Amino acid sequence: MICAEREFRTAPLIYYFRQIPDYRCGREKKHDLAEMLVCVTIGFLCGRTTIRRSLNWCRNHIEWLRKHLELKNGIASPSTISRMLSGIDEELAVYIFMEWIGEIVDSKNTHLAVDGKALCGATEKTKNADVPMLLNAVETVRGLILAQLPIDSKTNEITAIPKLLKLLDISGSTVTIDAIGTQTAIMNQIHEQGGHFVLTVKNNQPEACEEIHAVMDRLERETAKKKKGERLDPVLRESLKNYEEVSRTEKNRDRYEHRTYQICGDVSWLTKSQEEWNMVKSIGRIKQVRVPVERDKEGNDITPSLEEFLKKGSMRAPVPSAAEGTGKDIQCTAMISDLTLTAEKLGSIKRMHWSIENRLHHVLDDTFREDRSPAKKSRNNLALIRKYAYNILRLSMLEAGMTNIMTEMMDCFCDNAVLREQYVFQGITGLY
Repeated sequence: MICAEREFRTAPLIYYFRQIPDYRCGREKKHDLAEMLVCVTIGFLCGRTTIRRSLNWCRNHIEWLRKHLELKNGIASPSTISRMLSGIDEELAVYIFMEWIGEIVDSKNTHLAVDGKALCGATEKTKNADVPMLLNAVETVRGLILAQLPIDSKTNEITAIPKLLKLLDISGSTVTIDAIGTQTAIMNQIHEQGGHFVLTVKNNQPEACEEIHAVMDRLERETAKKKKGERLDPVLRESLKNYEEVSRTEKNRDRYEHRTYQICGDVSWLTKSQEEWNMVKSIGRIKQVRVPVERDKEGNDITPSLEEFLKKGSMRAPVPSAAEGTGKDIQCTAMISDLTLTAEKLGSIKRMHWSIENRLHHVLDDTFREDRSPAKKSRNNLALIRKYAYNILRLSMLEAGMTNIMTEMMDCFCDNAVLREQYVFQGITGLY
């Protein structure tokens, strides 16, 4: 007899919030801690992106909330919520968040992007105060946040990345990090945890960066000569057998984006591959040129070609600089990986990593107003509440087949009690 696979659902959200120890003494417990967290989360789900507005929404819907929560003393005040968020153990709160999302989506055998994000509004108003930072781990296939870790003002992302990776089971997964994560110790840790990496090489690794760009330039020229039937450089003949390049052009909003992905499986050109980086199997490069769309008075598209743009620029943009890291219209980024990749796969992985800027950072700042939040002592736990709401909204969008307009899904949660009950009080179906 063959048994059908059972559908797994998480426990209701309040179950996870009840695992957070209540640090308050008895006389202070007018409101239940877990119920307060649920109320704030629901408010954020419904588009009320400050504590005050979130609680106002809850007061206006208190009869519906009392179908699921006791709320013996009504809805707490904003100051009570702020004190509560300030007092909760941040590290334990992250573990509970990870337990919740870990029962919905697996961190194994997927693509994980690790990137830092500033909380500009939470900066202390003192001279030369550091902007608080959070390091996030994102499962890029579905755009879900798996973990966050505050970056201590006395350290930086290089020391925080290993701590974040230790929290996750990355076996079989491909981890992408910006150039700051291109460190031998981080590569070794990813390997020890059973994962793979695709990392950016910039001027923080000057020798490797220069070597990769130099060999890619030479292989690009040799490929052009090969297409013309010209005589090839015998020194590069073997490398050409392991070299591939792919070019793609697409129109994205008000610009044309021209991308070239290059990959080479011969890493003998990389000095560090013989020493510290002996796990590297592929070196590559991604070139991207953005050409702003131009139209004449009649509305006809008169955007210059890629070749014309690189030579003369355009009315909307000057001649771009080819130097790496300068200018927004042309970028040229060196890459390394411990995987044997195709050029197309390299481009796909890098684009998925870039997507977290639009799918996560922009949404948190623009939709959730995170960059404007003045919360300081409670900033990290408040950021975690936003991530609960963000993940629930993203999951509901996936199920509904909606586009990436998260504000529309917020409206749906605000207007639809059945949707709120399904995702907050009935548990969420796992995506395994």
